[in-house]
Amino acid sequence: MRRATWISRSAAMLAAVGLLGLAMPTSARSQTLLKFGVAAVNEGMLPLRVAIDQGYLKSAGITAEFIDFKGGGPTVQGFAGGSVDFCVCAADHVLRLANRGFDARIISGLDEFHSYLLVAKADAPFTDIASLKGKRVGITSPGSFTDNTVRWTISKAGLNAQRDFQLIGAGVGAAMRAAIETGQVDAGVVIVTELPSYMRTGKFKVVVDWRPTRYAALVVIGRQRWADANPQMARDLAQSITKAAQLIQTDAAVAMKGIKSLYPHFTDEQTKETADAARARLSKDGSVSQQGFDTMVEVVMTSDATLKKVSQSEVDLQPKLVK
Repeated sequence: MRRATWISRSAAMLAAVGLLGLAMPTSARSQTLLKFGVAAVNEGMLPLRVAIDQGYLKSAGITAEFIDFKGGGPTVQGFAGGSVDFCVCAADHVLRLANRGFDARIISGLDEFHSYLLVAKADAPFTDIASLKGKRVGITSPGSFTDNTVRWTISKAGLNAQRDFQLIGAGVGAAMRAAIETGQVDAGVVIVTELPSYMRTGKFKVVVDWRPTRYAALVVIGRQRWADANPQMARDLAQSITKAAQLIQTDAAVAMKGIKSLYPHFTDEQTKETADAARARLSKDGSVSQQGFDTMVEVVMTSDATLKKVSQSEVDLQPKLVK
């Protein structure tokens, strides 16, 4: 696990004087350090980035620290174990945690569409999930959003994930790419932001494209007990993300600046391409659509028939926090 590099400026300032998480002795509003576990960095993180860049979180008295994990499974483990305050991951984990009696709640919606594709080498014979029967499919980690999605897709094809495939936790980013390139997996799930770099090489192709699927693919998950104990901060956090999401839709320059902060190595062309894609797919106001939530429930329950259905109103705090 490594700490993400895009910690808010206020956190960096506090760290410089050895007072991370403590209030500065100035007239500024005292800051509370909140830790966000991140399943995978992609443009779905843009509302959080913009909320920092625009000073919305700082004005609310929040210093945000982001900690990278290798996929949704490890991230939610960190969240449930208390090493981070929030899980920035797929809404899948709200359903799973609720079934375990854990008080996980959606604080804000981020990405409204599925954010992964299944990629293989360009010369591979695979054309769809059925053509991969008997093969090794790379997921980020067991129990993750990608794991659930692959199992759901296999089921829809009339096949059995346990019997007909080998699902292998291959990690994210460079680890997944290496697994595909070296043949450790025959195809692997790749996050939408990384697809252009794959395709520019001419060495890869898309086998299954989940991007058109409306899905609560990235949300900020917190706990009901935290929201109850910190009602004003919960409202401020949700409202800051909503304000950032709305600004992204009306100001392309803000979106591009945020993407450049997330991906400083991107060219101007890549930055614009990613920012435009983000504006099209992100929640417009921090809410989670009913369709996106329902699809999530279908996918997760297909991969785990032991789960009981949970209604969105039971676990989605965002409408109450921004009213």
